[in-house]
Amino acid sequence: MKLSLKTGLYQPSVSFSSLLREKLAALCKLLRIEEARIIVEKRAECSPPFRLSAHLVVPGPDIVVESADHTLRAALHKLDDLLHLRIQKMRLKQIQKISGRCQKTSPRMCP
Repeated sequence: MKLSLKTGLYQPSVSFSSLLREKLAALCKLLRIEEARIIVEKRAECSPPFRLSAHLVVPGPDIVVESADHTLRAALHKLDDLLHLRIQKMRLKQIQKISGRCQKTSPRMCP
C-alpha cells in the first residue's frame, strides 16, 4: 500500500503518524488498499480545528471519508470508525449482490 500524507503547514507528531499507519495496516487486513491519501488540516479559525480526510484507492469504488474534532487523535479515531463502517457497508452490498445472483440461478450453483 502506498501512503500519501499531506499536512500543509501543520506537522503531526511522530506518534500520530505511527498510530495512523497502525490503523491503516489493520484496514489492509479487511480490504486490499492500493493507495491511501490522507490530508491533515489544523484550522485555527474553525471549530473543531482538526480535520482529517481519507481517500482509499481500492478495487471497485474508492472510499472517501472525512472527520473533524477538537484533538487530532479524536479526529483519527472518528475517521477509523467511518472507514470501518464504509468497508462493512461495501461487504454487505457485495454479499447481497452475490446472494441475489444465487437466487436467480440454479440452487446447485450456489453454496
